[in-house]
Amino acid sequence: MTDQADSFFLPATRAEALACLEDFLPKAVAYAARRNFVEPGHGNVSRLSPATRTRLLLERELRAAVRERHGAGPVAKFEDEVGWRLYWKGWLELRPAVWERYRSELGELSQRENERARAVADGESGVAIMDHFARELVETGYLHNHARMWWASYWIHVERLPWQIGADFFLRHLLDGDAASNTLSWRWVAGLHTPGKTYLVRRSNLEKYVHPDLLGPCREGLSKLDDVVALALPVEVPPEPAFMSPGECLIDPLAFGRVGLWLHDEDLLPEDSPLAPLRPAAIAAFAPIGLWKAEHYSERKVDFLRRALSDGADRAADFFQCPSGVIDTDDLEQGITRWAVESGLETVVALRPFVGPLADQLPAIREALAEKGITLVVVRRPEDVALMNEAKAGFFRFREGLAVSS
Repeated sequence: MTDQADSFFLPATRAEALACLEDFLPKAVAYAARRNFVEPGHGNVSRLSPATRTRLLLERELRAAVRERHGAGPVAKFEDEVGWRLYWKGWLELRPAVWERYRSELGELSQRENERARAVADGESGVAIMDHFARELVETGYLHNHARMWWASYWIHVERLPWQIGADFFLRHLLDGDAASNTLSWRWVAGLHTPGKTYLVRRSNLEKYVHPDLLGPCREGLSKLDDVVALALPVEVPPEPAFMSPGECLIDPLAFGRVGLWLHDEDLLPEDSPLAPLRPAAIAAFAPIGLWKAEHYSERKVDFLRRALSDGADRAADFFQCPSGVIDTDDLEQGITRWAVESGLETVVALRPFVGPLADQLPAIREALAEKGITLVVVRRPEDVALMNEAKAGFFRFREGLAVSS
């Protein structure tokens, strides 16, 4: 099979993302009718999810752009899909114990050898269309959302493999993969997120929505996806964890003394954030090489994140009129602390990472800085806090709050 990445483009800078958005806008009105069809090149969808994952583009920018071009009604489905990523983030932010439990379970599972899991992830399951999707994910760092659901359901309900290992496989490769959307979508497919609701892959569904140019050469093994084959895996739904507060979003730019701005790959638009009034003495975008290695991120994902970080650093330097650059570090807490000390900082300020691998590093970073007499301040966007507080129930209630914020 040829490298599928050769003919597939995903934006890694804000300028590229804005150009991609402009290209998508004329197609946005057809999104509701065409979004489920999986076709070569994925021209039916925006392909902007990697840009929102890194916040090269803000979700509110996407909603505003399509609404300005077409009005609210014709693009409601697209706005919903943008909203789902915000909803997942808010839901997990209020319930971080779900992430902690997943990581603990994954750690236990990773100690066991599972040859079948490796074969399916390597695209050697014997079901040709699923193998095509597995290779596409590795080669491009992307999968159409419908293909993600089919593949996850195949992994869980046909192959009967642990959902946690499948979720980890996705997170290692997906350029748009974040802890919330990825973990919670896999839990939903498994039947853990919404009791009584399980997503089952169906051959008839693939034959309806996969383009013949893709499915035609990939019919081997389709009988394993016959509509009567996939059966919901029995699961024990854990009790709903207690809500946590999403925290504060206020910032006084005059309160921190000599301040440094830390940029990370989860929010690379500080110039359009509560941090905009800052006058930093130093700016650094850290590439946490050690963390990426520990998470087994693919080379393609690392390259993408590095490009996004570089773009964010360049824009921050222009906006804040302060030198900036990307610093590689094998140990994030040591790297940030060394930079802060050498820059003579009293405070390090950053936009707060969402629940996930990077946010898991915050306590150690805070402690290492405190030992040097330096304070870490992490700030949330006000719109994030408002929407997170709407994520205590289901999505459709959350959507009402999303509409009010638009």
